[in-house]
Amino acid sequence: MRLLASEADDIVFEHLSENRSRAALRGAFWSALDTLIPTALNSLVFVVTSRFLLPQDFGLVALAFAIVSFTAGFGPTAFGEALIQQKSIRRSHLDTVFWLSFFSAAILYAALFVLSPTVAHWVGHDEIVSLLTIIGLKIFFDMMIIVPNALIGRTMSFHLAAVRTAIATFVSAIICLSLILAGFGLWALAIAQIAAPAAACIAAFWGAKWLPGVRIKLSSLKELLHYGIFASGNRFLQTMNLDQLIIGTLVSPAALGIYNFARRLYEMLNNVVAGGLTSVSHVLLSSLQHDQNKVREAFLMATFGCSLVSFPAFMGLAAVADDAIPLIFGAHWTAAIWPVRFFCVIGLMGGIGVIQASLITSQGKSNWWFYYQLVRNIVTILTVLVLYPYGVSTIVFALMLEVLMLWPATLWMVSRLIGLSIPEYFGQFLRPIAAYLGMLVAVLATSSALSDWSVAARLICEILVGGITYSALIFLLCRERILFLVRTTLQSRRARTQ
Repeated sequence: MRLLASEADDIVFEHLSENRSRAALRGAFWSALDTLIPTALNSLVFVVTSRFLLPQDFGLVALAFAIVSFTAGFGPTAFGEALIQQKSIRRSHLDTVFWLSFFSAAILYAALFVLSPTVAHWVGHDEIVSLLTIIGLKIFFDMMIIVPNALIGRTMSFHLAAVRTAIATFVSAIICLSLILAGFGLWALAIAQIAAPAAACIAAFWGAKWLPGVRIKLSSLKELLHYGIFASGNRFLQTMNLDQLIIGTLVSPAALGIYNFARRLYEMLNNVVAGGLTSVSHVLLSSLQHDQNKVREAFLMATFGCSLVSFPAFMGLAAVADDAIPLIFGAHWTAAIWPVRFFCVIGLMGGIGVIQASLITSQGKSNWWFYYQLVRNIVTILTVLVLYPYGVSTIVFALMLEVLMLWPATLWMVSRLIGLSIPEYFGQFLRPIAAYLGMLVAVLATSSALSDWSVAARLICEILVGGITYSALIFLLCRERILFLVRTTLQSRRARTQ
């Protein structure tokens, strides 16, 4: 941490001011590990639990998790983003945000505990009471980690974030797999929901080397209040999971299990594709917010990098879903094939949208992003309420159309903020799209030619042929830009060793 000391409360944590681009590239590497390692472990847990548990079990845990997420959303969940966005912060900022978060968690958990029998009666499942009591503890860990996470992010210490997440995921995976193999059923999933944030919280405090004090100042809160409220509102809209609440209560836990299964596959892929860029891009763009040319350059580089992996990851899964889902997760998840495909399109847009969100919020437009997310969530809720009698596939298809229709609004804001022309922006995607189309043709041809083979052998061949085809085409079409990224990364490494 870079500290400037003068008086007791004037110890200021500044943004990194030198070698920010190199730090961002290093951060992208560590943030990639921060997502790849957890995703690999979570994928293993997901595969094992999917084979042991039925959609009904997944649905009940998902319903309880959705209720907890909705409750937690009323807390100051994104004041850490305000700490990152602020040009300089004092110790009173940190202490004030920490204790605000802690007492908010205590109030929210108490409300959840008292109201859990009423909620269980409302949704029609008594198991929800115990599930809410266990999973609700997650609120404390999520709130207490806000400040140390912000300190790690401000200094671009993404290696610490990677270590923190790896520890948390490993602990959670061991606990969940041990309990599921011991026959604890859905309770293994419930306990894993609090094991990961508990371990992450401990690791974050260790990495940040910070402990809360008692320098609580109303003036420090006021300095963060505007950004923090709108950023927390954005976070609430992203995590309140009203779609899952509606499906779980108005349809059935089994239907929610199918929906949540498809959504989790999408989220795991999205973590790999865009998760590593999310924290890096927000911090980098925040530190560059007064230099429009550098912001534009960083934004285009991040968008291009994201599109390179978004197209093969999401659309590749959509192409092989028929073979992959029953083989890997079991035949009882066949009903999730088309929802998974529709979520893949949402994921493709979402990966690109992550970079847009980082740009918009880093440039001080968190209020605009809040209203945009509010409109999106209202449309989502109305869509689910209208279409829930027609099944999960119809709901997800409509949500896919919603994402496509609302995306131009964010594109307009991006072009306005950094003076980026629409043709220049879409130019980032043309070559990755061409490479993906070539990959799709190769995968479909392989599937047709090997139709008599076993599902496992055919799936392996489809993945290998698709991967080789896409890699070859993308290198031919984007060689100069890829070589530029490689050279920049190598220069960054040489600079660190000198």
